[in-house]
Amino acid sequence: MAAGSNWKAVILSQIQHRNHKQTHPFTSLIQTNSRLFEIATSLQTKNVHLQVEIEKLKEETLNSHVRGDGINSNVSTHLLEQKVFKLQEELTELHKKRGENAQQIIDLTALLQEKEKEMQHKDSMISDMRENNIALKQAKKTLEMAMTELEATNQMLKDEHQALQMAFTALEERYRKAQEDNSDLIQRWMEQKAKDADRMNAENADFIKARQQRLAQDLEEAAKEQVPIDPGSTFDGFLPAVCVAASVPSRAQHTFDAHEGEVYAVQWNYMGSSFATGGADRKIKIWEYHNGICECRGTLVGSNAGITSLDYSQDDLMIVGASNDFASRIWTVMDQRLRHTLTGHSGKVLSAKFLSDCKVVSGSHDRTIKVWDLNVKSCIKTIFAGSSCNDLVTMYGTSVISGHFDKRIRFWDTRGQADSSTNEILLQGRLTSLNLSPDKNQLLCCTRDDCLKIIDLRMNQVSSTLTAEGFKVGCDWSRAVFSPDVEYAAAGSGDGNLYVWNINKGKVEKVLKEHSHAVLACSWNPTGTSIASCEKGKKVVLWSDY
Repeated sequence: MAAGSNWKAVILSQIQHRNHKQTHPFTSLIQTNSRLFEIATSLQTKNVHLQVEIEKLKEETLNSHVRGDGINSNVSTHLLEQKVFKLQEELTELHKKRGENAQQIIDLTALLQEKEKEMQHKDSMISDMRENNIALKQAKKTLEMAMTELEATNQMLKDEHQALQMAFTALEERYRKAQEDNSDLIQRWMEQKAKDADRMNAENADFIKARQQRLAQDLEEAAKEQVPIDPGSTFDGFLPAVCVAASVPSRAQHTFDAHEGEVYAVQWNYMGSSFATGGADRKIKIWEYHNGICECRGTLVGSNAGITSLDYSQDDLMIVGASNDFASRIWTVMDQRLRHTLTGHSGKVLSAKFLSDCKVVSGSHDRTIKVWDLNVKSCIKTIFAGSSCNDLVTMYGTSVISGHFDKRIRFWDTRGQADSSTNEILLQGRLTSLNLSPDKNQLLCCTRDDCLKIIDLRMNQVSSTLTAEGFKVGCDWSRAVFSPDVEYAAAGSGDGNLYVWNINKGKVEKVLKEHSHAVLACSWNPTGTSIASCEKGKKVVLWSDY
């Protein structure tokens, strides 16, 4: 009952408030209109009375004139005329006031209509505002609900973050313990590897000693038999092959897939009996050519990245491979075992060569050249070259010539303590490879400006430049080589062709076409009869006419 009476009172109050709001602005207008209407009504009444009086006076005047009252009638007529005139003036004034009142009524009516229109417009605005207010209230409720959900989600995320933070702390502790265990295991593994290396070195020393003894016995027997030695033949004493005159092959004798990925390096041994290849599959493979095919005689493993450079020792007993894992490694060829791992560079090792039987020199992308002593298994000299070393060659067991990214060739004496080079030669393009002639008098340089430069080391200057139409150096470690008799130079091109120049004529002798990808490296057999080349694909091609 209380609720029923309340809503009725509220409705009544709202109706009264609306009535007051709608009538209050027009109260004065309504009162003025009523007052003017009353005045107009009274004036009309007076006007009617005056009309009646005028009619009466006219009748009286007519009657008196008919009776002939004489002078008195004239006087009364004059008075009546004056009175009629006054009444007419009053009537005129009343008509004038009536017109003014009518105009005021018209003006007030127009103002009233304007106010009514304004009131209707405001009513529509109030309705729109009420609807907008209802919509805003609904949106407010929706936003409040969304905010409540977001607060709950945020709290859940905070709880999850806290749990993850605790899990991360636990994992970090486990990781630290695992690192400590790993360091301990690495230390123990290194100690074990050192013991194994010492044992392998002892075995290798015994093997080499026995081989040298057998070699001495064979030499003694050969000396007793007085058998003439064919300069082109090889035997177990590792005599290097002798080349009287090199020949340029004209056909691909054998094409085969040497590795599982790109083949970066190829190198013949000094005897010319086999060649080694290194590739992106982290392996070095030894190949021998028999009966028209190349057969794999061994695979050297242990590298953690692609092989970028290969070099045999003078006795062909060891091979060194430079790798992209910042290290160089040395294997023994006979038993195919990893003997030394030379670590210390902070960038890719792009070239590694034997300086002597017990020393190796390596050049790296970290702009340093390091000399390694295999007897002490450590770096004995670090040379800061100032630019990335892409290739190097060695002379006389003490000198190193390096080619760099800054287009300079630098000469180093490893016996001195200073890091400064003894000489520099600036070329037009950055160096990709160096190759030393067998007589140590000429240096073949391959540069990224698509040409080969031959430097006369006696004159310390460029003696000739070899170029060819279509020849493009394919990469920053593209290798070019001299023929064993220094009559020719060979280099691979980015178009998949192998170019061979006649040095004396200064022009291309032959263009060998068999590869389907850019040729990265080539190596001329020390006997001068064949060339091995490798490409950016998987293939190696042996070029020979024999």
